[in-house]
Amino acid sequence: MLRLCAKRLGGAKQPSHVYELRTHTIAPHNYDAFNQLTMKHMSLRPTVGACQGYWTVQLGGVGQFVQIWRYDDLQHRYECHKELENDQEWVRSYAKPTDELIESKSNQVLRLLHREGNASTKSYKYLMQMSPHKEIELSGPSAILAATFQVIVGDDEGKYLHLVKGHNLDDVIPVNPMVCCRSKLLGPVRWSTSMNCLWR
Repeated sequence: MLRLCAKRLGGAKQPSHVYELRTHTIAPHNYDAFNQLTMKHMSLRPTVGACQGYWTVQLGGVGQFVQIWRYDDLQHRYECHKELENDQEWVRSYAKPTDELIESKSNQVLRLLHREGNASTKSYKYLMQMSPHKEIELSGPSAILAATFQVIVGDDEGKYLHLVKGHNLDDVIPVNPMVCCRSKLLGPVRWSTSMNCLWR
């Protein structure tokens, strides 16, 4: 049974955080090297910003890693990135080596419209859908709307980013694909637990 899922947004308070959606595309021959470097070093990353989720794309993108980071505001984001750039050990051991493995990077700034009440304590499969629609149909019995964002800066400005989680991929896959939507099926990376990600 399909469930139409959306939250009433009228009278919403001014959001207290901004979120950054980052997508890294890795060339196929560099994928294993990037994965190994990140698994080794990400738990040692300086504690700046708050990683909400870090996934590898299983369907809908080849060689992609997707991340969502939370910041107090754009000034806080700038300060976090500056701190990482000034950490010479981090740059030497991780940032520079992985930059050479990344084929392309993209990012967008998001505003949070809805988030489920609890953090994920178990591992889930995820659907990330970029859509012009504020609502999304949930299909499988274990599917939960984890979050809905709106893109406020970036290529998909004005669109909605829905994050759906479930115990297996068949529960989160769109049953009635919508025109103008783009979906990716994601699995959490191994280091998401050590980073205290909200969604794992």
